[in-house]
Amino acid sequence: MIHEITLTGLPKVSLNQFYQGGHWSKRKKLKDKYYWLIKSQVDKKFDKPCTVKYDFFFKKDVLDVSNCSGMLKMIEDVLFPDDSYKIVKGISITSKKSKEDKVIITIKPEEE
Repeated sequence: MIHEITLTGLPKVSLNQFYQGGHWSKRKKLKDKYYWLIKSQVDKKFDKPCTVKYDFFFKKDVLDVSNCSGMLKMIEDVLFPDDSYKIVKGISITSKKSKEDKVIITIKPEEE
C-alpha cells in the first residue's frame, strides 16, 4: 500500500543554514520542533523497505532542491525509526512554488 502524507507548518530550513553551524542547542531546538510538529500530524512509523518521494512546496523564496535535504533528514528521522539502507532504499526530492508551504511525502513499499 502506498502512503501519502502531507505535512504543514514546518519551519523552512535551508541546508546552507546547517553548514553555517550555529550552537548545538539551536539545532536541537529546531529538530525537536520538527519532531513534535510531525508527530502531531502523523501517528505512524514506517519500518518496511520502501522508496520515498519528498515534494516540497513553498509560497515564496523557493529553496533549491538540494537545500531541502536538511528538512528531509529531520522528517525522515521521525517517520523512520531505522532509516538505514535496509529500510529506505531510495529517495527523490522536488521543490516547487505553491500557494501553500507544505511537503507531500509518498512512501512506496518495495516490491517483493
